Amino acid sequence: MVTADLKSILHEQIDRLEDPQDVQDLLLTVSEFVSQRTTIFTESPALLRQLEQVLASAQSPNLTPHDQVASEAKQWITQ
Repeated sequence: MVTADLKSILHEQIDRLEDPQDVQDLLLTVSEFVSQRTTIFTESPALLRQLEQVLASAQSPNLTPHDQVASEAKQWITQ
């Protein structure tokens, strides 16, 4: 189904709503959906710098391997 058809169906569904609270709830839901989509997929320079820092940190030789952390955690729990 093409986007225009989907939008038409969506408009028809909205036009059937009678309760103002339902319309308000839908507006809040759609607004949050749009906000999340634009926020998540925005690749700002600050986000890219932050990702580069995290990647560099993850590649650092000073990290404790997962297996060692799991082993130590088991020891802490059983003490």
